[in-house]
Amino acid sequence: MNYFAHLHIASITHTSWVGNLLGDFPVEPTNLDADLLAGWRLHQKVDVMVDQHEASVLFRSMERKGRRRFAGIVQDIVMDYWLIQYWQDFSSQALPAFCEQAVLGLVQDKERSPDRLKNMIHSLERENWLSNLGTQEGVEKAIHSIMRRWQHGAHLQGFVDELPAVIAQAEAPFLHLYPDLLDYVQQEVKNVV
Repeated sequence: MNYFAHLHIASITHTSWVGNLLGDFPVEPTNLDADLLAGWRLHQKVDVMVDQHEASVLFRSMERKGRRRFAGIVQDIVMDYWLIQYWQDFSSQALPAFCEQAVLGLVQDKERSPDRLKNMIHSLERENWLSNLGTQEGVEKAIHSIMRRWQHGAHLQGFVDELPAVIAQAEAPFLHLYPDLLDYVQQEVKNVV
């Protein structure tokens, strides 16, 4: 799962918005305040559960011209796309209201965030682009952002070239995985807080 799903998890588990994103940023867990650490731990557990889930294994095993080992990175992004498409199935809150709430929650702890996350929060304050993650253009931007920062980023270009098909391939795995993930986090939040 990527940013949007981790923010959704923060909202339903009442854990730190920033803490639930910290798993995607370089931090030293022993230096985190207790609330941020609980969110970081939950993020780690979510990532492990998602990686091991049969729907993820299936998505990563789909034929992709030699790019299977990078499919998990793209899966996280396209799972956010599908969460936004099916938002009404997983939340009674309107999507724009949730996006606003998430940004406000992130802003509260912006100063306790690593620089790259702080920059992302500044970007969200200027223009709340969270719901754009539910568009093909938003998915492409997210992949390109990783490609720019990561030394192996060029390996993701093939996913961008076939993006409509890749997004479509992720729908069934998302629908299989996400309800299981929500059940999982309700149990795990007791162990991390």
